[in-house]
Amino acid sequence: MFFVYFDLANYWIFIALLAAVYVALTTTVQANVGGKNRMKTLQEDMKTVQLQLIEASKSKDPAASDAIMKKYWDLTGELMKMQFQMLAVLLVILFVFMAIFPHFEPGGEDDLRAQLFDDGLAAHCDALAGDGVFSNCFAIPANASTGAWVADVYLYSATNESLAKNGTALYVEGGKSEDIWVQASSQSGFLDGLLGKVAYHINATSDKQNVTKGQTVALHATVSPAPANGTRLEGALDMGTFYYVDLPFTIPLINIRRIIGSYGVFLFAAFVISILYSIGKAVYSAVMKKSK
Repeated sequence: MFFVYFDLANYWIFIALLAAVYVALTTTVQANVGGKNRMKTLQEDMKTVQLQLIEASKSKDPAASDAIMKKYWDLTGELMKMQFQMLAVLLVILFVFMAIFPHFEPGGEDDLRAQLFDDGLAAHCDALAGDGVFSNCFAIPANASTGAWVADVYLYSATNESLAKNGTALYVEGGKSEDIWVQASSQSGFLDGLLGKVAYHINATSDKQNVTKGQTVALHATVSPAPANGTRLEGALDMGTFYYVDLPFTIPLINIRRIIGSYGVFLFAAFVISILYSIGKAVYSAVMKKSK
């Protein structure tokens, strides 16, 4: 279900707002885990103990060195415990924010969606019944957007729980591979394994990759292991309408200029906001220190 309050043009406002809230929450957690500013105090204490340890080694006093070393390891243990606590809280916050986006991201309302079948019917573009290949036909509308598309395949349980996802690229009268991002996902986490959930994996293909308006494309999918009774496969062509941001520069090392999807844009925005916050905080501290 989509709660559409934004379009592709102004959706960045929503993401920037969430990124700012995320940075504020994570900054608060980092400052208060273990007690207000305890992390900073602990790191300063460890630096002091390191200097004490150097002085003790110069004086060749084994008893003093052992006592200082014990204090150092006690501080290290406390620091590691706080870091694990902070990591757990930050991951929970991140997962909560990530769960928001599928309900708000624009561009999904016009998707071409249809169930995939393994029934051997030509009407479903399926060649052979019962061979484990699920298929269906999708007609590219005459008014479709040109360029790169993504054809996704979803596996749902009998209770409509999403079990796995994968996709393949389509190009409607043009488009480049760097214009899209094909994402695969599956229930394969440690907790899912403990709960006895099967980790399904989908292989999605199409009978043609370059298509023209008015053509029909066949979407095929296989699932490993074979899906259980009651599950269903659904295909979705995104009509070339999906959320992305083209940066004014190419990110070094990873050589990426186009960020596709809410998740990537959100993480990038949070990264930029956190850097700007750190710079602003440092400048403010320097000004306040100079004014005293």
